[in-house]
Amino acid sequence: MDANNISEWWRSLPESIRMKLSGNGVTDILQEPDTSVQVTLYKYARLRAVETEKDKDEERSLLNEVACGLSDLALAGNNGMPLEDMCNEDGEFLEEYQEQFDKLYDYYEKTLVEINWALIISHTGMTVTELIRLLKKFGYKQVDIDTDRRIPKTFYTYCKSLHINATENLSFHIVPPEESFGMGRFAMCATKNGKSSQLGTDHAQLFFPDFFAFLKGEKIEKEIIDEVCDCDCE
Repeated sequence: MDANNISEWWRSLPESIRMKLSGNGVTDILQEPDTSVQVTLYKYARLRAVETEKDKDEERSLLNEVACGLSDLALAGNNGMPLEDMCNEDGEFLEEYQEQFDKLYDYYEKTLVEINWALIISHTGMTVTELIRLLKKFGYKQVDIDTDRRIPKTFYTYCKSLHINATENLSFHIVPPEESFGMGRFAMCATKNGKSSQLGTDHAQLFFPDFFAFLKGEKIEKEIIDEVCDCDCE
């Protein structure tokens, strides 16, 4: 994401989350942000949403980087002075500011860990480019629309849409509003006992939880197929 999109993502977060991360609720330290902190926060949130065991080291590194960045911003904001004015000639915080920083860091570290980022990303969504990287991370292969044979763990793009063949009987689809044809921007399609059904929505938060859960193995194919095919959505 570019800086403008990152800022837009920050503003799209629930107010309760922004308050927790904005100078302990005293001031919005990310309203006019050091965009590098926002970028790292977004990377951390996205990783937490779909992390696997092999992501633990990267997650810890990003957590430390975000907690430090937020603590620096809050420290400067709370004291009304640049960080360099709080340091000695060796670039280390003076004792009183080091104590403040340590308290801020502990607060942000605990807060970041406790937030349900999978739920947050489910509300704010992900770009198609990011989803493609995610799919490849989980072993999915990209195919051309002309050669698509609905082989499990493959996907293809068409214009701005993304079509994911999860299994022989389950697929996920993300399409622009003007191409949804009333089905919804997000859709899950499934086949059960020879009958095909689809469950569509315009709301990211009704789509991504199941999608993420399937990728991470938290929900099996049958659970989602039953959800789609047995839904009384008339």
